[in-house]
Amino acid sequence: MSEFIIQIEKLLTAFADPEYRYLVLEPLISYGLLAGVAMLVAGFFTKAPRLQVAALVVVGIAALTYFPYKEARLAAKPRLEQVYKISSPARVTDFAKNTNEWIATSWQFRLLVLAAFATLMIGIHRNRIGFGLSIATILLGLLATKNAMWLNYQDALAYHPNLKQHEIPIDRKTADSVPPPSREPARAPAVRTPAAPVAKPVAPAALVPPPSYPNPITTPPANAGRIPAPAPPATTIKSRKVQPLPRY
Repeated sequence: MSEFIIQIEKLLTAFADPEYRYLVLEPLISYGLLAGVAMLVAGFFTKAPRLQVAALVVVGIAALTYFPYKEARLAAKPRLEQVYKISSPARVTDFAKNTNEWIATSWQFRLLVLAAFATLMIGIHRNRIGFGLSIATILLGLLATKNAMWLNYQDALAYHPNLKQHEIPIDRKTADSVPPPSREPARAPAVRTPAAPVAKPVAPAALVPPPSYPNPITTPPANAGRIPAPAPPATTIKSRKVQPLPRY
């Protein structure tokens, strides 16, 4: 229990620091406006007057959060510049640029507070003025939510350069980068030709061994040791018998 109380005391003390205070209030603006607009649209479809009133209150409070946030950001700016102007000058430049853009969008939050308060006082379904103010509140709420989330993302890029910036490759392509279609006529397929004969080098005459001739005395004939094949039988011619002449 003592640890819980110590943490609560440290959180209450941290709110006195403008650097921590603007970090806490910044997401409340975008998420509060987004939740209020969603509740207001749901109230239109469900025809629930209480939900519509609650949505207008949420939108008004989220828009009013911008003003203490701006004061805390401006109070924290000098100290942030002193911390990062030597180590990371680019962060100081980006933070100052984002601060100026936050100040430039202050008219959106002032107009949104007035539209939500006027719609709440007149009533959404009482007449056309109330209905028109409710539509204007929804549109202004969406615009302010988009700007708040975008500036929050720019602050994150300034202080967290390792964040991935998702770029679609097709967005980087232009019409000039795509090669035009070729208008050349189609070529006939290449005909394969046999490779040219390669002449092999001939060894010099001094390195060629002399031809060997068989010795007629010592070299046996090629058919030595072979049994001669029997000769085919000769055809016998029958002799004609001659009778002896008789004696007188």
